[in-house]
Amino acid sequence: MPTVIVSTIELPEKAKELLRDYDVVLYELPRLGKEELASALSRAEVLMCWCGREFDLTRSINSMPRLRVIQTFSAGVDHLPFPVIPSNIEVYSNAGAYSVPVAEHAWAMILTLAKGLHRPVLNAREYLGNEITSPRRIIESTLLVLGTGGIGLEIARIGKEGGFRTHNIGINRSGRPTEYFDEVYPTNQLLDALPRADIVAIALPLNKYTKALVSEKELKALKHGAIVVNVGRGDVVKEEDLYKVLKERQDIRFGTDVWWMHDGHEEIPPMTPLTTLPNFLGTPHIAGGAQREIAEYAMIRAVENVIRYLRGGETPMNKVSISDYV
Repeated sequence: MPTVIVSTIELPEKAKELLRDYDVVLYELPRLGKEELASALSRAEVLMCWCGREFDLTRSINSMPRLRVIQTFSAGVDHLPFPVIPSNIEVYSNAGAYSVPVAEHAWAMILTLAKGLHRPVLNAREYLGNEITSPRRIIESTLLVLGTGGIGLEIARIGKEGGFRTHNIGINRSGRPTEYFDEVYPTNQLLDALPRADIVAIALPLNKYTKALVSEKELKALKHGAIVVNVGRGDVVKEEDLYKVLKERQDIRFGTDVWWMHDGHEEIPPMTPLTTLPNFLGTPHIAGGAQREIAEYAMIRAVENVIRYLRGGETPMNKVSISDYV
């Protein structure tokens, strides 16, 4: 009996070709009429989705009694309605699919902030003499990365091997050693590590353990002249505390591509007047890349993970621990 896969978006041809080697029936929701949609959902064993604006999982979950697997196209899954997902359904993220472009974006922000290019100053004396724009050294600096998964690992690799010769300190939940990191510590030692860092890169997913992990206490522990960038999730950093500390300490330069959730959506610009501060740099959540080739690569990776499920004897990657979110 074929496995019924429902994708909430149209898949690239290469992804479909991969599935043709297996006994599956693929439904792409944009191609279906109302009656076909109801039939496809009722038969679905695997759901592939962003599960955001394109598909309301909360409303549709009860229409999928045969559902066993949810595979997201996104790396982050903090937006999923975990309380309504039955316990027999396994959820897999697409972690790692966007590691390279997000890490490149993190370094673009680091270099922009380090060289004071975030403020348009054309007078050399003002540019060099102003704490907000004066250039800072990157070579052989200490890089602290919060989150040693795919994105954090790539940020560390670029720092170590990309010509910057950084000394890399990693923070993860267990303190488990990871490639490209000279030192790794558990999350409960974050306050000890922060004062050593010239650069801090936040690459953490958002869950109940990381929400508001970086608050006023952590921000005030930063060394003078620290550069901080966030490419994980906005709510890992406490928004009001960030505004307060950046306003008080203009020696800290902060860049973010991710923003804070209010009423179920990312608020850009944010509720606090962060964007008015001269030591703040923001980009509109585009680090993952809106380019077609990046999106297609992510979709193909998601399909490859579903194929691991279809093979039966192979465990899919990136299984989500639902207890991290509820």
